[in-house]
Amino acid sequence: MKRAVFIFLLLSVSIYASIHETEYYNNLAGAKFGYPEKTYVELKEKSSKGMLFNYYGYLPYWTDTLAYANFDYELLTHVAYFSIELNTDGSIGSVPNPSRFTKIYSECHKRGVRVHMTFTLFGWTSVSNLLNSWTARNSAVSNIINFIDAYSIEGANIDFEYVTSSVKDSFSLFIQNLADSLHLNPSGRKELYIAMPAVPAWYPGYDYASLSDDADGLFIMGYDYHYSGSSEAGPVAPTFNSSYWGYYAVNTTVGDYFDYGASRDKVILGVPYYGYDWPTVSDALKSSTTGSGTAVLFKNAKTNAVSYGYEFDANSQTPYYNYFSASWHQCWYDDSVSIINKLEIAVDSSLQGAGCWALGYDDGEDDLWNAIRSAMQRVPADKHFVVRVTIPTLNVREGPSTAYKVLNTAYAGDEFVAFDFDGYWYKIYYPASSFPYYAYIYGGDGVSVKYMDGDNFVPVVKVTASLLNVRSGPSTSYPILTQTAEGQCFAVESLSGDWAKIMLPDSNSRGWISYASYTAYYADVSLLNDCAFEIDSIDYPDTLTMGETFKLEMFLLNRGFVSADSLVKINSVAHSLFYDLNEWYDSSSVKTYGYDGLPNQKCLRNSNFKAGNVIKDTLVTEKFFLEREGDIASDTFEITIFIKYSESGKHENEIKLNIIENKNERYVLFDVLGRKVFEDNGRFSSNVPLKSGVYFLISFYDNRFFRKKIFLFK
Repeated sequence: MKRAVFIFLLLSVSIYASIHETEYYNNLAGAKFGYPEKTYVELKEKSSKGMLFNYYGYLPYWTDTLAYANFDYELLTHVAYFSIELNTDGSIGSVPNPSRFTKIYSECHKRGVRVHMTFTLFGWTSVSNLLNSWTARNSAVSNIINFIDAYSIEGANIDFEYVTSSVKDSFSLFIQNLADSLHLNPSGRKELYIAMPAVPAWYPGYDYASLSDDADGLFIMGYDYHYSGSSEAGPVAPTFNSSYWGYYAVNTTVGDYFDYGASRDKVILGVPYYGYDWPTVSDALKSSTTGSGTAVLFKNAKTNAVSYGYEFDANSQTPYYNYFSASWHQCWYDDSVSIINKLEIAVDSSLQGAGCWALGYDDGEDDLWNAIRSAMQRVPADKHFVVRVTIPTLNVREGPSTAYKVLNTAYAGDEFVAFDFDGYWYKIYYPASSFPYYAYIYGGDGVSVKYMDGDNFVPVVKVTASLLNVRSGPSTSYPILTQTAEGQCFAVESLSGDWAKIMLPDSNSRGWISYASYTAYYADVSLLNDCAFEIDSIDYPDTLTMGETFKLEMFLLNRGFVSADSLVKINSVAHSLFYDLNEWYDSSSVKTYGYDGLPNQKCLRNSNFKAGNVIKDTLVTEKFFLEREGDIASDTFEITIFIKYSESGKHENEIKLNIIENKNERYVLFDVLGRKVFEDNGRFSSNVPLKSGVYFLISFYDNRFFRKKIFLFK
């Protein structure tokens, strides 16, 4: 019986078209079809701040170009124009409203936003006919590649609704072939993203692990949990599951994708900029619907909620409102509050990012842009650090492997601002006029391979102007070399008045920007970041004779966002018997030196210690921890050494006190055990030899006596 119920649920869910399909066909009557003008616009520098996460927005063909001016491009990394229909023989149709595609292509490329074209195929039969034909699949791959090359865009989005179990393998093979063709494109690597269902269990035709391996991104359509044809009104995209609404919700969807084999760094969590207005029996929650729901754009839902009364459902963490017009209506949608919660799920789950259906649905409102900025944007100096090339030449690539295209060559001493890493590949700001807005550079593991190290002492500037000129010299009288956009970060080489000299990564040249008025200046970004090290191993001798010096070697895993440097100290919990006057800051703090390891690297840091004086063979254990600029940077660790007493060793290192106690008539010296070791009349003299150790000096003068504790270290 349970099996039958599941099958019925699967069929009933799939009968109704997704919001993508419904709106595609609903707006066809007003569309003009044709082919875009082939105008090449370079992909310029990205103006996003931080850019730790991608934000992928679908742009429907029916969204007017007037809305484009309201887009906050600094928060977008990708725009997917929606869409071109694929035919079952693999041929592709023309572009709906091609002038709009040309417009968004230009607007995006000027700001460093990558452009994709969405290729759609709706209906089980059509999808099956194409995928079951080897010829049709190959034709589709070829035609998609030709379109991308012809219009110089960055990739494709595949939206097939829906893929059944009967063509599961064929769809995976199609995606694999298309991905290979895009990634190995002679004109440069192109991207492939796929529109994916909200509930994996309902759609077994997708090989989630295989698709994750081949594609650059899986866009989860995290909406339509309640859809147009739902029998009861409810949240379009419940943020959290609950006993009231059931298991399926955005948070469980993300977890299910992992269970089905999708990689975190491939998943894009799509959020809805729309809702559904259903006619209902009453205004009660879970009220039965009396007809199909009508899509309501965010802008309109926000306005209506003010008029009818805003309600927020604690179970799903989404808003809704009720109103009566001939009958009861209930509208569920998402606003900035619910979307922030969804975006934080993406951030907390370490996804590649998030995205939306669809751009323009906010119609000039800034609520949702502010939600993205609040939840996903990272600004300097949080998690920003400077990397420095240490070998003669080092390739700068489009992505985090040698399979990606080489953008440029960096040279020894070149410094970049990094803000993320993938293994030992470091993601750097790369605001070139003809290259992507970021790039990757390989630093090595920090032990066997050291291609880069860190430099915490280089100032960093973040551009705050929307567009800032870079000049050949430190004044406006010098010619403009290029421009850089808001949010870009640079390592500062020098200052001249209100001007900062920065490196231009695309050309390996230097330029000057007016930093005092148009940037945020950070003299030391390391002070704003977490410094944290995991101690991998410690190497030091287990037995020493007192007075011997030794090197302590520590292999550290850098778990923070501050490079290891000379400010990293080893502190003892108490005054240390291993104190070395020449190497330590004081008796409880010792310098370190070695490789300035980057975040996520392993690095070797060394310190010099000395076995202190003991009165007999002694096993000494002391506790230490790492510290940098007042921040505790590691767990406490112990050093245990057997120190052997040596009378000759002590005598060979005699030290004379240069302390003069004036007017002493008689003095006596005692050791730490209270034994008298020296006595003489007159005042204390520096000519008296004393062995290293701790002594008590008692001096007698005019029937008075004075006591002093004397510490003698080598």
